[in-house]
Amino acid sequence: MEVPDEWLRTRNSLSRTRTTHREIASKQARSFLTAPILEYAKKRNFDYGYANNHYVSGLSKYISHRVLSEYELIRDILSIHSYQKVEKFIQEIFWRIYWKGWLETRPSVWSDFVELPVNYRNKNLDAALAGQTGIQCFDSWVTELIKTNYLHNHARMWFASIWIFTLGLPWQLGARFFLEHLIDGDAASNTLSWRWVAGLQTKGKQYRASSQNIETYTKGRFKGSLINQGPFPNIKYKNYPIVRSIPPFNETKQHDNLLIFENDLNFIGREKLYNSYKNIYVASLPNDARRIRLSSPVLKFKKELLSEFCERFTNAKMLSASLELTISSISALDVAYPFVGENLTFLEQLKSETTIEYSFLVRQEDYTSMQYCQKGFFQFKKNIPKIIESLLS
Repeated sequence: MEVPDEWLRTRNSLSRTRTTHREIASKQARSFLTAPILEYAKKRNFDYGYANNHYVSGLSKYISHRVLSEYELIRDILSIHSYQKVEKFIQEIFWRIYWKGWLETRPSVWSDFVELPVNYRNKNLDAALAGQTGIQCFDSWVTELIKTNYLHNHARMWFASIWIFTLGLPWQLGARFFLEHLIDGDAASNTLSWRWVAGLQTKGKQYRASSQNIETYTKGRFKGSLINQGPFPNIKYKNYPIVRSIPPFNETKQHDNLLIFENDLNFIGREKLYNSYKNIYVASLPNDARRIRLSSPVLKFKKELLSEFCERFTNAKMLSASLELTISSISALDVAYPFVGENLTFLEQLKSETTIEYSFLVRQEDYTSMQYCQKGFFQFKKNIPKIIESLLS
């Protein structure tokens, strides 16, 4: 099946329009759903280069901020196609939900990751960060990541494998490097994917890229890379038991003020609720308030999304430099639940330093889906039809 010209024009030119990111995401989704999605299962692993990856949706930066939510997209897909025709793409969306739910019950995985000292230095790390390792494919991906703030998912796996098993670098530093530069960076997906490559997510099961696999799935763009020749680093495994439950479903207003973070900007089904608040404080965390400092383009993109949210709601105001001062002066507020990651860490730190009380808003879809995230993905996958049934009911 040929990709229609409309899809190619949309994918390559939408970023130059003056429409909102929500409008861009919706138009891009409609274009992808017309035909490319039907080729996704067969061609999703091929990385043709940033400007030529027409068989992936390019929606990840919107989904990770929930400008377009996972559930909204699934409903739109199934209004057009049968589940059987688009199963692989929908499963990939559910991987995001699964990672988020898995990390939610094991928050110390995140805290252990971000608390790792970052003063590690050796010549391989310096070369890797500069894209000067001499490994053509890896150096090319470093350049692509820094220039475009994006990498194809398969390239992310190859990159992580080379980082860990060829360059012998700590996986945590690679995961930080990704979060610094990826415009679709997500605490759960990024952290747990790097752990999976390292053999820590599924004990003893590592992902080791091969030069043949890279050559095949880049259509010969990168040939003959000497990678993962060993000896392989000894990566210490740590078991993380479940220590808490998924936050319960709640869509009831408890306080006059609401706090929203960058990773859940979806308002579908919540417009009446959001308009009922006296103030909506939209948190734009500056780098000084983050455990992982983000690159300028990533921060700029987030601020654009937050500004557009504020334009939609007259009671919304974006807070950045004055964020902590403003929030700490409020005795109680509701919070759109931000999930384990940078934003929840900020919120927990703020609570420990103040007497503020807050109540979480938790979506029904999140609560329903994440009940099945406590074990492995393949156990979760068995419940996808049940989750979809609840989404469509």
